[in-house]
Amino acid sequence: MGVKKKIKIWLAQKIKRLLDEDKSACLIVNSSNCEVGTFSFHNRDFIIKGKGKAKIGSYCAFGNGIKIILSNHDYNFPSMQYSFYRKFFKMEHPGRKTNAASIFSVEIGSDVWIGDNVCILPNVKIGHGAIVATGSVITKDVDDFTIVGGIPARFIKNRFAEETKQIMLQKKWWEWTEEQIIENKDFFLKNWNSNE
Repeated sequence: MGVKKKIKIWLAQKIKRLLDEDKSACLIVNSSNCEVGTFSFHNRDFIIKGKGKAKIGSYCAFGNGIKIILSNHDYNFPSMQYSFYRKFFKMEHPGRKTNAASIFSVEIGSDVWIGDNVCILPNVKIGHGAIVATGSVITKDVDDFTIVGGIPARFIKNRFAEETKQIMLQKKWWEWTEEQIIENKDFFLKNWNSNE
């Protein structure tokens, strides 16, 4: 085996090791199309695309391959392709003028866990404490503290009993300071689904 071949193999192995080592979660930060709370993370391949803005709460955990789509093509006109109208009429698609969207196209509450390879479509709200199963497509709102999954995502079960949900929504622990969180250690160590 020649020197060049050995160098190529060594370099390929080195690059693979580097890529495999860096699997840590990434902090989600504010950007032009995303407003995010405190300490929310994703595990790579996190995409937000389209016109509009996403709002993500605090203490969220997103898997790998999350795609948030903020806008869709308007299918109420003969052509859905935006470049068609620019090319032939030197104008924006007429649907862009009539789409009066809210400030946030997608809203995700706090303490939300989203599994790998989930697609979130425009104009949905995912409530606080919700869990979205791996591979799901979110096409409509997800209630607080519910677990959903599938294509399209459907209700699987409640994360907590109704009484516990109300306690969580009243306390809004995700808005607490770091000091308050530390002071309330027992709150976070309690199994809220236990019958004890």
